[in-house]
Amino acid sequence: MAPLVTSEQPANRQVPNQRRLRVLLTEGASLSARQVLYAIGLTCDIDVLDPDPLCQCRFSGYVRRWIRSPSFVSQPQEFLEFLSRHLVDSRYDVLLPTHDQVYLLSRFGKSLAARVGLALPDFAALEKLQDKVRFNRLLDELGLPQPQATIVRNRTEFDRPWQYPFYLKLAHSTAGAGVFYIVDRASLDHRVGELERGGLLNGQSETLVQQPAVGVQATVQAVFDHGRLIGVHSFESRRLGVGGMSSARVSADHPLVREHVAQLGQHLAWHGAMFLDYFFDHHTNLPQYIEANPRIGETVNALLSGVNLPEMLLRVSRGESPERAPIGRPGVRTQSFLMILLSTAFGGGGRCDLLRELYEFRLGRGIYENSQDELTRPGVDPYSRLPLIWIAVQLLVWPAIARRIVAKTVKNYSMPESAIDSIQALPLDLLDGGCEDSLS
Repeated sequence: MAPLVTSEQPANRQVPNQRRLRVLLTEGASLSARQVLYAIGLTCDIDVLDPDPLCQCRFSGYVRRWIRSPSFVSQPQEFLEFLSRHLVDSRYDVLLPTHDQVYLLSRFGKSLAARVGLALPDFAALEKLQDKVRFNRLLDELGLPQPQATIVRNRTEFDRPWQYPFYLKLAHSTAGAGVFYIVDRASLDHRVGELERGGLLNGQSETLVQQPAVGVQATVQAVFDHGRLIGVHSFESRRLGVGGMSSARVSADHPLVREHVAQLGQHLAWHGAMFLDYFFDHHTNLPQYIEANPRIGETVNALLSGVNLPEMLLRVSRGESPERAPIGRPGVRTQSFLMILLSTAFGGGGRCDLLRELYEFRLGRGIYENSQDELTRPGVDPYSRLPLIWIAVQLLVWPAIARRIVAKTVKNYSMPESAIDSIQALPLDLLDGGCEDSLS
């Protein structure tokens, strides 16, 4: 597979003398999936699985076809069986899991890899990374820096003096849904009561109590080829949105972080993508890692910095062993205006706040100065305007609808604690009957 150019071109622009790969994305609702389109759309025919006919990836000239699928959260077995049949009926070069579907697919990775190009870590390694409590233990094992933390298993263990504020974290959560900011004893008692009623303080489930980290929030994204780091990119947050996600970023280079992520991937023999969230203290030049995810994340900042992470993931998925890519340019500023509008309304902002944000965006001032948008890129994908226009109109009519929009979107791609038990209960031989249809 020839390397992609990192400068984007319109969706209908064909790259000459290159066979177009057939790629299937496992969902089309997340920001990660949308941003992957800009990185691989020039050389790939992209189909998208999603239960929602209005998922944002459907509004793109880079997407060839949307296929309605069962929900992998509420119907993991049905999703997996549907995916397996579809891979046999419609041959693809690569299956690209863009969000928490990685957890389900990794458990059945060997069976799926017989049908399609796919880069997934071993399931045992994945659990060490994605589970916040196990990740805490893994960092301790490797001697990598993290904030002070305590693991608790039942209500009694919460009856001790705590240093406030702190973060209470469930082992599994997405988009901040299982991370709670605790400021005093009253807020702790309220949250602990909710967890107890939900059966999450039963002496078996583990919860993390973690002190706040020091520095600026940052993320490092990486792609590995059987434990060998082949691509890495870091960015610092310039503004936070819903669930503590970055809604505006600037590319950065933290050499020590690159060393740490290479060490982590080698230790786990990681195959595929991962990203780590951390805080970076510019006074000491030291990071503190707070959590990790076994997927590629949002990649337009990396792309505009000169690092095409989705392309590297495609190459590894096809069995190639590419050389390690150069480090991208630091100082590249990007933002997601759609997410900034949503987070403004989500946080209680009204029409005046939304109109003020629109005014700043139009003038390219403040957070938008010398910055490119990550999601809405009409110069290369004219249809990308449609989700922004539709959501902006809804927010201006009724700002409070932001919470409903966010909840519906996150539900489509995120994996709560309840889904973990359902996935782990699936029989490991579920897909074994289809091996005769495997790819040669």
